[in-house]
Amino acid sequence: MDEKKIFVNPYNFIPFEGNINDKRISRETAYAKKSELLSGWLDVELTTRTPLIIPDGAHPRYWDTKKNKYVEDKNIEEREDSFHKEYDFFRSPDGIPTIPGSELRGMLRSVYEIVTNSCVPFLLDEKPISRRVPVYGALCHHGLLAYENDHWVLYKATIVKKEAANGIYVNEKDGCVYVDGKKLPYKNGEYVEDLGWVQYNIPVNKSEYSIRFLKKGNDIVKRWEIRDNEPYRTLLSALNRDGAGSGRNSNKIQNKNLSDALEKAKSGDKNLVPVYYMSVTRIKENGDDEVLVYLSNSSIGRIAQKRKWNDIMGDYVPCSSTDELCPACLLFGTTNGKGLKGRVQVTDATPDNVEKLTYEKHTLDILSTPRTSAFEFYLRKPTDNATFWNFDFYGEMKKYTLANGKEINRIEYYDLPEATPRGRKMYWHSKPAKDSTPNNMNNTVEAVNGCFNFKIYFEEITQQQLNTLIWIISLGENKKDGTKLHKLGHARPLGYGSVKLQVVSQNVRKPMFNKENGNIEVELEHKSHDELNIPSRLNAGSKAEKCLLNLADFNYIPEDIPVMYPREKRKDEDNIYTWFANNRKNPKYVKTLPEPDDKYVTLLGNWNERLEGKVKYYDSNKNFGIIIGQNKQEYSIKCDEKFNPNLKAQQLRKNAKVSFEPYELKNGKLVANKCRAEEN
Repeated sequence: MDEKKIFVNPYNFIPFEGNINDKRISRETAYAKKSELLSGWLDVELTTRTPLIIPDGAHPRYWDTKKNKYVEDKNIEEREDSFHKEYDFFRSPDGIPTIPGSELRGMLRSVYEIVTNSCVPFLLDEKPISRRVPVYGALCHHGLLAYENDHWVLYKATIVKKEAANGIYVNEKDGCVYVDGKKLPYKNGEYVEDLGWVQYNIPVNKSEYSIRFLKKGNDIVKRWEIRDNEPYRTLLSALNRDGAGSGRNSNKIQNKNLSDALEKAKSGDKNLVPVYYMSVTRIKENGDDEVLVYLSNSSIGRIAQKRKWNDIMGDYVPCSSTDELCPACLLFGTTNGKGLKGRVQVTDATPDNVEKLTYEKHTLDILSTPRTSAFEFYLRKPTDNATFWNFDFYGEMKKYTLANGKEINRIEYYDLPEATPRGRKMYWHSKPAKDSTPNNMNNTVEAVNGCFNFKIYFEEITQQQLNTLIWIISLGENKKDGTKLHKLGHARPLGYGSVKLQVVSQNVRKPMFNKENGNIEVELEHKSHDELNIPSRLNAGSKAEKCLLNLADFNYIPEDIPVMYPREKRKDEDNIYTWFANNRKNPKYVKTLPEPDDKYVTLLGNWNERLEGKVKYYDSNKNFGIIIGQNKQEYSIKCDEKFNPNLKAQQLRKNAKVSFEPYELKNGKLVANKCRAEEN
């Protein structure tokens, strides 16, 4: 099977489910029946199914790839980026490989949050969130931004003169305007006598800059409230995110010139700032309309979102009051607000038999931070016809008839009543990825295989909390050879850190009154592994739990289907961008991330690529059949001149091998086009 044609993305999302506010209660209410509260501990065994990586980040070794030797230098940290780093597995002071209890606690809490529909305790920072619009949704409106009497004002602009018919171009090295080979001392965002304000559009490809000269119109698009610096803040943030500086990078030069023009305007210089803009209408809670204006430095540029992470997460924001706590915060505690100590403590995990541990060294691919700009993965599609969406608005492609009778397609943007995050991120299980070549950008780490033991102490919790805790440890199957596994440690997207947990024993302390001596004595109630009755499902009918169990299933993804980040070539990290760029080229076929409980969770490397498959059946009388693709999905097939001109019905015999181009119709059905029979 060609690896680049079909794959499963390393992560997916557990959907939010139900009303979290119904579950937020005070700790006094939760633990009101003190006589029924339980204290004790659970003995837990952890067995690695794929190599486990817990790097000792405090003690790296530095390898000089040029001289092929380790480097020991007291000042090495000042230039550590010049060397390849190696990390041993985390060890206790006595040198024994150890899994920190904090790692285990965090892993268990995340699963507890899913099954109890709890809050999301940690949000991304509150920096402005920005998204780049797709090529087919480029901003087409030009404006001039001014700062007048402590108000930011956006004026409509008209184009006085447009690009290089008369020899106007931009020099890539100095970012200045040239006319017929003569340099003009004008830069992006500056005024050119008799022409207007210079506006460059940074190109998506390697073609020349698009240059326009703008003249201020009389129409005002928006006037912000007095001293409301939103236009300045969001535009500057987008410029900085795209890179604003000096040097030979022409994009950075243009962004720096425009940021200088923005600073001039803010200082009261009566400078105007050329911008691209779009606007959508949002209906406020009182029913009034509010026009939201989004600014960008280029037609296909970053647009800062109005919503912050607290707005986006809605009811799922972290608990901040001890009077309103979600189930996870009640049990595990919270650092928000005044803080609350948890009622569960997890010890470090130590080897069952240190002599039986095995060790491996792996050089890992570079792992970066989450790319929430991948809207087709991180956000739910707001409407069936949406071709682009973010946390604030979405776009749909509409047909328009021009004055000359010509029909064109143009994207129209609409407000989103609420944000649409997919849910809680979780990784699929898979076999570990192949090692990379050591360089100064990646790391080599020590991985461990074997069995570990640890304890979970609980203090005054309810029977329901204990039952839920035991279930999330075992994931409904309390046996060592079970297939429902957790993900732990480093490099989880690369297939590492699949571990099986099982509860070995339950130990509950029960206070008992001794009638003979009048004392309160503690009796220990012990349940062995075989005495624990753990249901396979905790919440029958829960979509979130079903998705969790699919993602937790070590055998859910067939071995012949690679689990990897989207890219054209598996070994070429740079092609991740290419896959997303190709995915967004045609607004009709923007592929979204499948749901974890979908029949098929695979993605195609590129919609333009051909798939292989076998004919399931073909009815010549109805001119209709089904092909089973290599991705196990079904594609309908017809013999006709439009879609399959070179195909003959007799070639579509049962089990015949074929290749085809896959397409998805608006109704979601898959069809096979340009099909051809392959030699057996």
